Amino acid sequence: MKKLTWWFRIVGAFYLLLTLMNVYFLFLADGSQMLADTLPAPMNTEPLAVRAFMDAWLVFVLEFGVLGAMALVASRSPLQNKIMAWVIIWAELFRGVLADGIWIMRGYDVGSYIPFIVIHLIIIVTGILFMRQAKAETAVSPQLAMGD
Repeated sequence: MKKLTWWFRIVGAFYLLLTLMNVYFLFLADGSQMLADTLPAPMNTEPLAVRAFMDAWLVFVLEFGVLGAMALVASRSPLQNKIMAWVIIWAELFRGVLADGIWIMRGYDVGSYIPFIVIHLIIIVTGILFMRQAKAETAVSPQLAMGD
């Protein structure tokens, strides 16, 4: 169960780090050029398209912040909060792997999205693996599930 606890903590901290970095680029630094560089032509040279992408990106960033904070809360009782692990895993699959793959097919920068697809897959696979291990541990020792 310790692996699942640490999975929640690491994923939660990673999400909060991404949130802070993106908030910095969206509001404090001129992140428009950074985001424009990831857009396919001709959108990357159209200021209105870049602005629309930044606005949509903000929703994604705020979601990361909420999921990160809740993952840290869930780490206190990982088995009782396994639904949170499934929320993260399914979000990683759809909002992560699938969405990034679609963006790549639509001409978005492959170099920007392939590394994140790998990270999404690592989070998915380790989350499923650690949940199965925690469940198996509690089947052997039910006291673990109760926190004893």
